[in-house]
Amino acid sequence: MLDLRRGVPLRAPAAEADGGDTWEAMPTQSSDQSEQTLLELKAILENATVGVIFTRNRIVVQANPVAAQMWGYDRLEDMLGLPSTALNPSSEDHEALRNEAIPFLMAGQTYRSERQMRRRDGGLFWCRISAKAMDAAQPRAGTIWIMEDVSEDRHMRDVLESSTRELLGIFNTSLIGIAVVRQRVIVRSNECLESMLGFGPTELLHMPVQTLLAQEAEFSLVVKSFYEDLAAGREFRGELRLSRRDGSQFWARISGRAFDPADPAAGSAWLVEDISAYKEADALLRKALNEQQTIFDHAAVGIMYTRGSTVLRANPKVAEIFGYRTEEMAGKEAASLYASEATFLETRERAQEVIQRDDTFVAEIPGQRKDGAPLWVRISGRRTHENSTELEAIWVFEDVTERRLAEEALRQAKEELENRVQERTQELANANAQLQGEIFERMQTEQRIWHLAHHDALTGLPNRALLQDRLGQAITQAARRDTRVAVMFLDLDRFKSINDTLGHAIGDELLKSIAERLKNAVRGTDTVSRLGGDEFVVVLSEIGSVDDVVMVAEKFIAALAPVVFIGGHGLQATPSIGISLFPDDGTEAMQLMRNADTAMYHAKAAGRNNFQFFTPRMNDEATRFFNLEHRLRAAIDRGELLLHYQSLVDLDKNALCGVEALVRWNDPEHGMIPPGEFIPVAEETGLVVPLGEWVLHEAMRQNRQWQDEGLAPIPVSVNLSPRQFRQRGLVDTIRNILVDTGQPARLLELEITEGTLMQDVEETLARLKELATMGVRLAIDDFGTGYSSLAYLKRFPVHKLKVDQSFVRDLCEDKEDAAIVSAIIGLARSLGLDTLAEGVETDAQLGMLMNYGCRKFQGYFFSRPLHPKKSELIFNPPALAGRS
Repeated sequence: MLDLRRGVPLRAPAAEADGGDTWEAMPTQSSDQSEQTLLELKAILENATVGVIFTRNRIVVQANPVAAQMWGYDRLEDMLGLPSTALNPSSEDHEALRNEAIPFLMAGQTYRSERQMRRRDGGLFWCRISAKAMDAAQPRAGTIWIMEDVSEDRHMRDVLESSTRELLGIFNTSLIGIAVVRQRVIVRSNECLESMLGFGPTELLHMPVQTLLAQEAEFSLVVKSFYEDLAAGREFRGELRLSRRDGSQFWARISGRAFDPADPAAGSAWLVEDISAYKEADALLRKALNEQQTIFDHAAVGIMYTRGSTVLRANPKVAEIFGYRTEEMAGKEAASLYASEATFLETRERAQEVIQRDDTFVAEIPGQRKDGAPLWVRISGRRTHENSTELEAIWVFEDVTERRLAEEALRQAKEELENRVQERTQELANANAQLQGEIFERMQTEQRIWHLAHHDALTGLPNRALLQDRLGQAITQAARRDTRVAVMFLDLDRFKSINDTLGHAIGDELLKSIAERLKNAVRGTDTVSRLGGDEFVVVLSEIGSVDDVVMVAEKFIAALAPVVFIGGHGLQATPSIGISLFPDDGTEAMQLMRNADTAMYHAKAAGRNNFQFFTPRMNDEATRFFNLEHRLRAAIDRGELLLHYQSLVDLDKNALCGVEALVRWNDPEHGMIPPGEFIPVAEETGLVVPLGEWVLHEAMRQNRQWQDEGLAPIPVSVNLSPRQFRQRGLVDTIRNILVDTGQPARLLELEITEGTLMQDVEETLARLKELATMGVRLAIDDFGTGYSSLAYLKRFPVHKLKVDQSFVRDLCEDKEDAAIVSAIIGLARSLGLDTLAEGVETDAQLGMLMNYGCRKFQGYFFSRPLHPKKSELIFNPPALAGRS
């Protein structure tokens, strides 16, 4: 043993009485030889790529630089003399290592293991250990430890094992069959493929692919196609019939790809999907289509498809009815099948009204055969495609000429019979008395039957059929006497919860109680009916004024307010009432009921337990609003919105001072939709918030793009809607957009209407200060149209007032508008604010505004809103260039 610190060869210690160790110089080598050996060993120790540590009595007495570096010691001297416990994560770990290594060391064997060690800074790392005693017979002679940091190897091994487990999990749990094939033999398959083919686990291994194909001839085609795709580096796809273990066959969709196109021996992966169900469904569909075509071709009635007034297709029966060949029908104008042009036009008008409601039009019309012979046909038509630009319909024709002739003959016979009956009437007068008793009895029976057919079985109220009759009579009488009729549609609020909770028996008793209360609240001449469920309709005839209807509606609400006790339950059912009036809201029974129903839903929307009168706008607004909202939501998702930019000019500098971003909607069906039509819908539905965020982001992104194209940075003005301005997180949203687009806050100007600012002034002031602190410029849009206080205006950190175009439009003709514009410009000047006039369209308007001291303008006189691709015109308005 060498003491590398002193360069003196040592020999093993001799045991002393106190158990200590004594080391003596070994005179086994000459001084020169010892010196040379010392230098060689020292060089090996210092240049070793692994850590080398020598311990004695659990103390580090020697180590190389690599070991010191592994344990985080900058100087080797700091590591020498440390207790070996300090190198381990804990004393317990040190004892465990010692107990594990001692049997090997004392047996003269090499101890090997991988363990975690602790660096100087407390960090842990994995170490591969090789240790051997200097002298197994004398353990106190010390131990040499070879240490290698394998933390990175351990990490890579863990990652590899995790990835392997994940891939095996995917392979084994996939819902698609997977196989690995080498040399046309299956070397691996998952459970899904084995189940699909009827094999147990591992039974597919080493099975030739050829045995799975139902048709042996297909194998050569598959192999040829696959290897062509393989050579080209493509994925093979195909649909083939495969054989299960039991011999049954099924259709499968197969895709495969080689692991290495350059090396066919590397194998390939195959995905197999059972498409038998799909194939069966496809066959059924084809069969159904063939059956439909057969029905069409051999139907006993004529069938014809039209688009507009042109025949698209007709079956042989239509051609037979009208005396044409089948091939002559396609492309023919439908008018040629009618007896006259007038008959065609009248029938078309009636039919379109019905068909466009998605109802079936039925009529009997006079027609004309190819040879000019007249005939009668019964036609029925219905729309086939709702979204077609032209009305497309299917028509069924039936030749009823013979029946019409028979009916005419029957009518004539009836007239003869009536004449004969009249002659016999006198003769039967005496016999009539004998029949009176039978007739009276029969009338009573018929009355009972009539009552059952026209009254609700539960409440005894008139049903829908009787309601229609009485409403029709009331309308006829009101039209004759020039009076009004009211139709009241009542729906019980939350009645369904009573039925669902307490049962239909309790619900039925409640309905009978409500029916009785409603009857007691109206006159005897009025009609209270039940349509079914919890819906009641009341007809008030000959009403004097709307106040009478209001009084009845209030009586209904009051009558249903008290709690009724049924089966031990205290129940209350409040009504939502919709009201329509004849002739104000319609002249037909169904129209009045439909409008009352619409008003009832508005009553529910207004909070229930109230009544609402129908207005035409309920239908129009509901339909238009719903359609526009639906289309607008889709437009935002489909990216149909875009921004146009209008130049803002400063005539003092004769230069562009900014642009205003204006949103447009390019609807694929309706073309460009103006903001005034869809912005109010967005505001009411809340869509204005995502729409406004998109406008802000797109405007800043476009400004950045212009700058990247070499154009000068300019401020972009963006309008904030009232709802968007009140949205929580507005300031954070704007800050994030500026960061995302890389635009400074000074290049964003927010335009806020005067009315928006005056709502909750203190909150408005706080939000404006946040935006101004960021550096965002603020402008009051449409200034002069609201009622802002000058005291608040001084507190708002705004930079600009925009004169509303409604004042600029009549500036040259209206003295009041001129006075307002002059006052706004003077007010802005006194407050140190910029002024910009909107809607400047003529040279005369521009001249007056400049005389009042305005120097910044916006309007068609300088530039219309333009697509961002027309940046040359946006940044250099022609009217501005003409003034330079």
